[in-house]
Amino acid sequence: MSYRAITRRIAYIDARLRYRQDYPSKKDFAQGLELEHGETVSQKSIERDLEKMKDRGAPIEYDPRRHGYYYSEMSWQLPGIDLTEGDLMALMVGDRALEGYRNSPYYEELRSVFERLTTLLPDNVTVSSEDLIAHVSVISDPVTRIDKEVWSVVREGLYKQRTLAIHYKAPGHDDPAIRIIDPLHLIGHRGEWYLLCWSHHHEEVRIYALFRIKKAKLRNEKFTRPEGFTLEQYIDPSFGVFVNEGAADIAVRFDGDAASKIPERRWHSDQEVERLPDGGIIVRFRTNQQSQVLFWVSQWGPNAEILEPSELRERAREWFAGAAGRYGI
Repeated sequence: MSYRAITRRIAYIDARLRYRQDYPSKKDFAQGLELEHGETVSQKSIERDLEKMKDRGAPIEYDPRRHGYYYSEMSWQLPGIDLTEGDLMALMVGDRALEGYRNSPYYEELRSVFERLTTLLPDNVTVSSEDLIAHVSVISDPVTRIDKEVWSVVREGLYKQRTLAIHYKAPGHDDPAIRIIDPLHLIGHRGEWYLLCWSHHHEEVRIYALFRIKKAKLRNEKFTRPEGFTLEQYIDPSFGVFVNEGAADIAVRFDGDAASKIPERRWHSDQEVERLPDGGIIVRFRTNQQSQVLFWVSQWGPNAEILEPSELRERAREWFAGAAGRYGI
């Protein structure tokens, strides 16, 4: 049984003894956990949890007349969680990593969680948090500014399955266009946020960058998610969030330093690496994010060459030829 599951059970037992005060039995605890949290647990496990709480000082007593348990001293509180030095450092690194999502409300919410966890540290922790984190940095991608009101409306529409009216300023357009959408999935990608949704105007699933939504309003109607909808139909978590790009089998050849560096990382969940006699490699995988593959390959300069598909190879040829022309080559 995981530490998280045990902690959740103990928190439930504590809340029931403290707030309901209904003298629950071990059977009542087990049934309540299943009904309220969907967790199936034996009465024997509940008995062990009660003993653990007593070992930590919980004033749990059994009332034979009511056939259940109660707190004999309501002022008692569960002890704070026990964090090791390593736990504290991991927590603080995570806090710094949040900088990549400082353009979303999740940033402030998670910072609040970190602050609450810090208050639960035991009093005997003497290690300096500044010493722990002084030599750790997390470099984040640049982020765009997203209107807080847009965030609020999008989240409510997403969770309550409400249709939205948005003012969207597409690249290259001076004025925003009004679009009616059903929000389906919110995606964080390299510090940026995108909304995958059903567009009533286009009558298909589209993706919108949140920072380009200038206004958003909840409409009265609720929507039903498309039958059989899956996120993987439209994006590839390994590579990006472009939509309406057909899936293709990709083959990219790498030479020089790239041939030694590429295998050090897992770039795609399905990647296969073929080693060539001359020291080069060919990386193969299937994705529906061909534009992102083109951007990825460009990072490796002359040490990377798209072999397949032929259409993407031609796009790369035109793209790099145009770039060379900018430098008079």
